[in-house]
Amino acid sequence: MKAWRLLLPALVALMLVLTYLLVQATTPDAALHERTLAAHRSLTLADAALKRDVLRARAGLLRNYDPLVQATRALRAAAANLKSAGHVATGPALADIERQVDGIATAVREQEGLVEDLKSRNALLRNSLSYFSHTVQRLGAGGAGRAQAAAEIGELSNAMLAFMQDPRGEAADGIGPALDRLQGLTVTGELASTVRSLASHGRVIAATLPEVDGLTARLQAAPTAQRGRELMEAYLRLYGHAAARAEVFRYLLYAASVGLAAYVAYLFLRLRAHARSLQVRLDFEKMIADISSGFIGLARDRIGDGIRDGLGRIARHTGVERAWIALQTADEAGIDTGHRWSRPEVPEPRRPEDLHAMAVRWDLPDYERQGCVHVGSVHSLPDGPEKACLVANSIRSWLCVPVWIAGRRVGSLSLDTVSAEKHWEDHDIALLRTAAEIFASAIARERHESEREALEARLAQAQRLEALGTLAGGIAHEFNNILGAILGYGEMALAALAGRGPARRYLEQVMTAGGRAQAIIDQALAFGRRSERQHGPVCVEAIVAEAVELLRGSLPATVTLRPRLAAPGATVRGDPTQLQQVIINLTTNAAQAMDGRGTVEIALDTVDLARQRATSHGNLPAGRYVCLAVTDTGEGMDADVMGRIFEPFFTTKAAGQGTGLGLPTVHGIVAQHGGALNVQSRPGQGSTFEAYFPISETIGTGEDAAATAAVPRGRGETILIVDDEKPQVLLAEEMLAALGYEPVGFDSATTALAAFRADPQRFDLVLTDEIMPGMMGSELAQAVHELRPELPIVLMTGHRAAAHAARGDTLRVREVLSKPLLSANLASAVAKHVRAPERAQR
Repeated sequence: MKAWRLLLPALVALMLVLTYLLVQATTPDAALHERTLAAHRSLTLADAALKRDVLRARAGLLRNYDPLVQATRALRAAAANLKSAGHVATGPALADIERQVDGIATAVREQEGLVEDLKSRNALLRNSLSYFSHTVQRLGAGGAGRAQAAAEIGELSNAMLAFMQDPRGEAADGIGPALDRLQGLTVTGELASTVRSLASHGRVIAATLPEVDGLTARLQAAPTAQRGRELMEAYLRLYGHAAARAEVFRYLLYAASVGLAAYVAYLFLRLRAHARSLQVRLDFEKMIADISSGFIGLARDRIGDGIRDGLGRIARHTGVERAWIALQTADEAGIDTGHRWSRPEVPEPRRPEDLHAMAVRWDLPDYERQGCVHVGSVHSLPDGPEKACLVANSIRSWLCVPVWIAGRRVGSLSLDTVSAEKHWEDHDIALLRTAAEIFASAIARERHESEREALEARLAQAQRLEALGTLAGGIAHEFNNILGAILGYGEMALAALAGRGPARRYLEQVMTAGGRAQAIIDQALAFGRRSERQHGPVCVEAIVAEAVELLRGSLPATVTLRPRLAAPGATVRGDPTQLQQVIINLTTNAAQAMDGRGTVEIALDTVDLARQRATSHGNLPAGRYVCLAVTDTGEGMDADVMGRIFEPFFTTKAAGQGTGLGLPTVHGIVAQHGGALNVQSRPGQGSTFEAYFPISETIGTGEDAAATAAVPRGRGETILIVDDEKPQVLLAEEMLAALGYEPVGFDSATTALAAFRADPQRFDLVLTDEIMPGMMGSELAQAVHELRPELPIVLMTGHRAAAHAARGDTLRVREVLSKPLLSANLASAVAKHVRAPERAQR
């Protein structure tokens, strides 16, 4: 490698020498040479033609000035082409040629200016001469009256002729007096005007002719041709020198070419010597490309096999004995070293997680290359924890490449030997960095696809649960109407029976069964998130402790409860009854999973999440949570059962031992409180249900004690009852009549509204159902209030969502009662709102 580093500068120097010789050995460009000679000839010819045409113009032999224009253009073009004469010179000689070329260009520009002046002055002169000649001939042929004028004109003509032959001699002195005498003649009429014009043109001729002769003389004396000859002599001299120098350099170029041929032969031999190593490198690059293309379209469940196969190919090609990848787990709590390859006779590293941790905090700069840790010889390391760790894992040489996913280091790719030392080249390290990126992309895709499948499964389950919740809510609404009749008439029958007897016991059993049915409806509504509760600050630890005491007496003695409550003062915003139901349902489910024998651990802790966490059944944003964990020692669950545990009416218990609503109810309550569930279970290893609730900063005060009071009775007030089901109307009428009111019932909102419009002052209160065909209860309330705004209206419904919406309309609805109706609740609500106007009047 060192020899190649020396050869490269020598080759560059030789190429520079050859380039210089080649440039110097080049004969001056023949085309430019011919162009320069042609430009000189053109310059000489154009200058001669210009001087000739100037004399012709002075003599009046040119009909126009086009020849002068063409000659000046030819001069300008020839001067421009003479700039190519510099190709045969360098240095001071080139500067001298450029100065000569600039001098010629300057002379040409001066000639162009003189030609323009000559054209204008000569045109004026020719015009005056033509007029003068014509006028003199015309006046010379005049009659006797013009004799004196003709004599003066004749003398002027003779003087003008002499002046034109010698403008600068004595004749020039006679022109002025002759013009003065002519202009002083006493003539009249047309002759006077002609004499004045003749005198004016004569004066123009006298003034212009010397100027034209001066311009002609200057153009004839222009140095353009002389300068052109001087330039050409210098150019031909330099051209000869350049041609002779090129000949000498050609001989030197031949000698250098021989040396270059010998050097190329030497390089060829060196290239052959390095061809095998280059082929190895190309094979390595091709292998990396094959590994990369192998992951394209690879199924997720085969990505791990593809990574291990790639590690094996890299290890065999580079001659190492072990190749492995250490990755942080998805929860960043540990290190996963499942992707590894080693030769059959080589043991795996004892503590790969220690090697990964050491690579992350590596603090020996001398053993870092391209961002990787490169230890060619472990024995050369200074004594310290790094060397001790590598020796403990039987490593003699080690290369550790970082693995990055989305700009964050999540692991390391390690290649090590245990039987011999190995030193890595820079290009091999660069290729291994590429391989690490390929493996990182594959691992990231595997994780993303796993997360996507899990999210899709959770989405499907959520959609299924939502549909079942909607169904459960609808069934509960309809069942409430049926249950209302059972409980209402049962309550009335109990009130009608005096004393105790078989009939009373039977009715009490009916009411008890109705209460159990009501509890099942409440569970279904909680699962469907349709039950409306009053949430407030609740101390969770007190609720859990109370539930544990209740469970100790209800669970079999063979079930051991181990509470571990470590969240004192933690408060959530929720409903105490629902939270207690979560604890009871989870613990009861755990006891049943153990067949009534085993240990149930109930743990309560606080958890701080710095970032969002995905659980098995929901997502938790960053924040503080109370975690209620119930762990059993039962048989656990497989994946199929875990996927259905929160489906309503799904149960693994025998017929008659469960309703399948316990866990769905828990799911609904936790979701309603803004939390999430995380279930962990494996067959034979028990199950853990974790319920997370967001912590509220408000301190709970506990529930207020409910005051008991006697059932209030009416005094004959008229109550308008509206319900689309006739049995419910009859039941409400009998209940209100038994309470001392005068009920008027309708099973149609339209009919009831018509009766109210007929006599609005007849009624003291309106009791109406919300969900009715044709007209909703809230719509009926609006129509009633348009006639009597002060009339109290009480809404009754078995649909919690409708009740929640109606509570917001406090201007029309005073209170919302949940079905099934009980006499005590109905009596309290009606008495409160019927007597309210009376209290206001007092």
